[in-house]
This record gives sequence, structure tokens and C-alpha cells, in this order.
Amino acid sequence: MLQIVGAILLVANTAFTQEIGWLDLTDLHPRERIRSPHSHSGECGGVGGASFDSSPQVDITLMYLDKTSYSLGEEVTYEVKIQNTGKEPIEIPWTAHLGDLEPTDPTEPYSYLDATIALDFATPDSSHSFSIYAFSYGAENVAGTTRELLPGESAFVRARQQLDSYEEWLQKSIKDSSELNVEASADLLMNKVNYSPGEKDDTGADHSACINIFRHKAGKPFDVVLHLRANENAVSSSTPD
Repeated sequence: MLQIVGAILLVANTAFTQEIGWLDLTDLHPRERIRSPHSHSGECGGVGGASFDSSPQVDITLMYLDKTSYSLGEEVTYEVKIQNTGKEPIEIPWTAHLGDLEPTDPTEPYSYLDATIALDFATPDSSHSFSIYAFSYGAENVAGTTRELLPGESAFVRARQQLDSYEEWLQKSIKDSSELNVEASADLLMNKVNYSPGEKDDTGADHSACINIFRHKAGKPFDVVLHLRANENAVSSSTPD
């Protein structure tokens, strides 16, 4: 009996330690940088010559949506689980406030990580899709802005964004049938960004490089119904045939 109880406690303790915490990205007005970069550049694909075995591997799971039906323009609250399924630790950016990473000295270059937590919407046949995005940031030299995700551990993200897209196919599909059935899932992208100051405050530049992460969308997608914006629905219904 004692062995059984001990085994249960061990499993419970292991499950507890595998969750490193919740990252809250529901603030739609995070603190931004005082000195925004004047230009951006970037590179992606094969950064560092990483192979599948050496690159971080994660499962991305959409855990929660606050509704199953939305009008375009509404806010969406969603929750995502990120699990490290690889063999190496992963540094996760852990603040919504990019402005907190900016040095006070305007002539000082700096580096930071940024993560994009995407909520993807796709038609059931996957012929069309669009996404909305929440962002997190972190720097090793700014305490509390990164978290280490060890192999087997999971982090949870709660985000809120406006459901918006002006893609022609989306507008037309909803207008033609008054609603559109889509499937929602989550994704993750990460970059290392280097900021270089310019001779003047408004001439700095960001250069980003993709961090190779092999991502697997785990779990089933959520079924969602999309509608036109409330004011567009009203106009549409009042328009004579």
C-alpha cells in the first residue's frame, strides 16, 4: 500500500513540476519602446546550420477559446500550451512589454528574443487561412523576462487579440453564405533580434534571425463560426435584393 501511495505522489509531483507557469498576454496596450527602430531586416531558414536532432522541438496545443462563434472585429481570448518535446532546454520570452527591455542609454545596442503566439483559422479543406498574433519578449540580462523550458516541461499562454482580417476571400466567403465555418489551432514562432542604434534617436535598426523550432500542432482544432462585423451585418440585411 505504501508503495502505491508513493507512486501516486511521485506521479502527482512530476505532473506539477512539468508546468512552469502562465504567461499573460491579455493586455492590449503593452509598454512599447521609446525609440522605435527606423528599419527592420531579417533572415530565416537554416540559421546556424541546425539539424532536426539539434533543434528545439515543441508540441503546440490550443487549449481554450472563449467562444465558438465570432464576428470580425471582436476580441478573442485564447489559451495555448507549449510543451518541450525535444532534448534541449528552450528559452521562452516571458513579458508582453518590449519597452522594459530597452536600455536607458540611447547609444547602447541590445538583443532580445521575441515569440509570436499565433491563432490560426483555416477552412476545413485547408485551402484558405488567416491568423491573428500575440507577442512576448525577453532578454537574459533583464531579470524575470525569460523562462527556461526544460525537456518534458510545459508553459501556458493566455492571450487576447482582435479578430481581424481584410483578406478578400474571407470577406467574400462570409458575405456569400452569411457565415463561415473554420478550424482554429495554435502555432509558435521565435526570433533573436539585435537592435543597433543610429546616429540619431530615430535611425536605429532591428535585425532578426529565426530560431529553428520543429513544431507539431497537437490536439484537435476547434470548430469556429465566423460572421461579418455587426455593423456590416446590419447593412447587409437592410440592402434590398
